[in-house]
Amino acid sequence: MFTGSGGYESIGKQFFNYFLKFGDITPDSSILDIGSGIGRMAVPFTGYLSDKGRYEGFDIVKLGVNWCTKNITKKYPNFNFKLIPLKNDLYFLDTENTAKELVFPYESDTFDFVFLSSVFTHMMPEDVENYIAEINRVVKTGKNCFATFFILDEVSENSMNTTGVKQFPYNRGDYSLMDKSVKEANIAFQKKYITKVIEANNFEITNFVRGNWSGTEADIFDQHQDIIIFKKK
Repeated sequence: MFTGSGGYESIGKQFFNYFLKFGDITPDSSILDIGSGIGRMAVPFTGYLSDKGRYEGFDIVKLGVNWCTKNITKKYPNFNFKLIPLKNDLYFLDTENTAKELVFPYESDTFDFVFLSSVFTHMMPEDVENYIAEINRVVKTGKNCFATFFILDEVSENSMNTTGVKQFPYNRGDYSLMDKSVKEANIAFQKKYITKVIEANNFEITNFVRGNWSGTEADIFDQHQDIIIFKKK
């Protein structure tokens, strides 16, 4: 539920290397980890960020936030993790608070780098739209966001039903569902739709890296999910 497939340490190190290459970060950077889980992405930063650096993470599941606070913040006080319970039919149902209404608990123009790993793959369109607007608010001008998706376009749609390891048979227009009874189990978005949302929020897409989920050959990262990197204008 928290980490998906792959080793905890090895996947964290892989993504940290991607962040170094594409995130334009330094040891003094301020980092926002949306969907911080049990710290798989945070741990590699503990040996990188200086005392002037800052790491903020939030998640909707208490277990993960408690683990990060106990095992990371206790040793590294510039790493902070917040619990923000939000309704999600895969992870958490015991609240009426929704992602589409969330205002991130951070000041505007605060972060040098924002990332989301396997978050937008479990969110409905109105939730994604709000999160991208909030990312625009809290990230500094000229800085980057790194986010993973399941992206539908001509290439992925042609291959997913033959060689893909995931299929999204329930077409809802701008998005498709893997499971119509648990909508947020896995959600794929049309590339045109996601591009429109990102660009409407004053971002420029700088990289699109195709994952291998649809059965197509993965691009440079050889990851399961697709990756979009976008910069605030």
